[in-house]
Amino acid sequence: MTSVMIHNKELTEIIDAFYQKVKHPYLNKYIKDPYVDEDQVAILYLMLKNKFDPEYTKQYIIITLLVQAALDTHERISSSRVSDDTMKKKRQLTVLAGDYYSSLYYYFLAKLNDVSLMRVLAKSIQEINESKMNVYKYNETQQKASFADFRLIDSSLVQNIATLLHMPEWKKAADEFFFFKRLLKERFMWKHTGVKGSLIDLMLREHGAETKPYNDNNLLQGFDRLIDASKDKLLAFSREWTSIGAFFNKRVHELLIENRYDQQCVMEEG
Repeated sequence: MTSVMIHNKELTEIIDAFYQKVKHPYLNKYIKDPYVDEDQVAILYLMLKNKFDPEYTKQYIIITLLVQAALDTHERISSSRVSDDTMKKKRQLTVLAGDYYSSLYYYFLAKLNDVSLMRVLAKSIQEINESKMNVYKYNETQQKASFADFRLIDSSLVQNIATLLHMPEWKKAADEFFFFKRLLKERFMWKHTGVKGSLIDLMLREHGAETKPYNDNNLLQGFDRLIDASKDKLLAFSREWTSIGAFFNKRVHELLIENRYDQQCVMEEG
């Protein structure tokens, strides 16, 4: 649990309740539990806690997490040919797990009986899937993908809920925050494992680096400029909007430390 968890007990209860709902003895033998982004939970909680009662807030967040789990699980399904029976079974169960999370989402949403939330989640699912298709088409055919696609993939759920709740400052901040988080994660992965993530790959293609050598230092500097610009926007949000300032200010600095960003920049400049 991240140190920024302002309402640690409530957030822990929500996450634990989510894992209880997705628990399935047979699936759990072969499929890992779905990943929960604690920042997503915290942001949703901070947005909702003064709008609804605690139990409604809890169910609202769990339903959103079920949508995210279904999207993430279907994303993990391999399209490559598999001959091994164990791998075939795992892939089939991954499909079933994604469908299972989707069915849970529909079940609990029906119980909540919130038509507005249903529309918002449906819109988010459409936006996320369309953006993922843009990325896949880009990988296969060189058609243009953009940073906007990755922003929607990472934060469409939170952004659209913020719009529904008439919280434009949270929409802007969430959009920037999850982009910032992806940038830092990809930079850390690249520097420590040599694996280039989707955003770095996009920058490489834009510079034509797939067909000719490209200076990694130049690419890194360009990537760092994106990180610094995103960081500055988030810190500006923190100063301008007191209702969200404490959370985003703290998480920005924690993420910089977790991903060793400032430390690496000093070493590289030295």
